[in-house]
Amino acid sequence: MSDITHKGQCACGDFTYTCAGEPASVMACHCRDCQYASGSAFATVAFFPAVSCELSGSSKVYTVKGDAGMTVNRHFCGNCGTPLYSVLAEMPEMLFIKVGSLDQPDSVKLQGHMWCASKLPWLKLDDGLIQLPGNPPL
Repeated sequence: MSDITHKGQCACGDFTYTCAGEPASVMACHCRDCQYASGSAFATVAFFPAVSCELSGSSKVYTVKGDAGMTVNRHFCGNCGTPLYSVLAEMPEMLFIKVGSLDQPDSVKLQGHMWCASKLPWLKLDDGLIQLPGNPPL
């Protein structure tokens, strides 16, 4: 069992979490829905098994159909609005934690980019990491 933990919270501290172990993957998602949800060019997410995470506090959620047609439940702090994590209805065993909500976002390493088919044209990806047109194999 790994002693590594990743802790995070929303900006106001009303919602906190701890995830044990390393994430299965860390990807920058360039889909249009993540652009809307993040208010930016992409969202960076760490894939953690739900059983490895302890969540404390209540989040609000809104549900959308993602670009691949899957149902995405997006959780955010109802007080400060910080995006926290997403859960795919078709894959409830995985939490997609927003890396920016980690207390130490540099504790995870970006492994690639997904949904590059909808990447903003002015964003240049020259980090040498994998670039997928859509979702990675899940």
